[in-house]
Amino acid sequence: PLTIDHFRYFASCIRTQEGGISQIDEDTVAYHFHEPLGVVGQIIPWNFPILMAAWKLAPALAAGNCIVLKPAEQTPLIAAEAIRILWLAGVPQSVVQLVPGRGETVGSQLSQDDRIKGIMFTGSTEVAKILQKTVANRLSKNGTPIPLIAETGGQNAMIVDSSALTEQVILDVVNSAYDSAGQRCSALRILCVQKDNAESVIAML
Repeated sequence: PLTIDHFRYFASCIRTQEGGISQIDEDTVAYHFHEPLGVVGQIIPWNFPILMAAWKLAPALAAGNCIVLKPAEQTPLIAAEAIRILWLAGVPQSVVQLVPGRGETVGSQLSQDDRIKGIMFTGSTEVAKILQKTVANRLSKNGTPIPLIAETGGQNAMIVDSSALTEQVILDVVNSAYDSAGQRCSALRILCVQKDNAESVIAML
């Protein structure tokens, strides 16, 4: 459902753009799409393989780009099915393609290929830095840098003061840190607890 919602959201952005509305109300501003980049390389990780693909495919397609999707080595069949469904839905095969393979070979070639006019990446900070160095050496036809959008892991923190309900804190900590076996970039990594209630929080945790 989240994957479908994502495509519907960006489809609605296109309709809004076509209607010429830039401000829907005081709190909601329509998405502003600029000129398409051309062919965008997308590199996704193995956790949430369908959803990660949607997060990159939907906005790139809505902005008028063609896409070469490189899935993680562990989940190529899921990504292939996502692409097949897009083709069945009417997206031309020439617009969306899949290139499975290892990051150090296929991913590296993708980031260096002059036909790729932008890179969207989710994965480790280490790989993002490698991509950054590669893309930094390339310029578009008009002399602008090739864009790199990189989402990497973080040190996500929760701060708990003495007014917090300890039972609720424990539920939130366990859910955030251990949902999906902790294998998500938004998982809790650091818990900061006020000294006044640290003992009870730690004991219950």
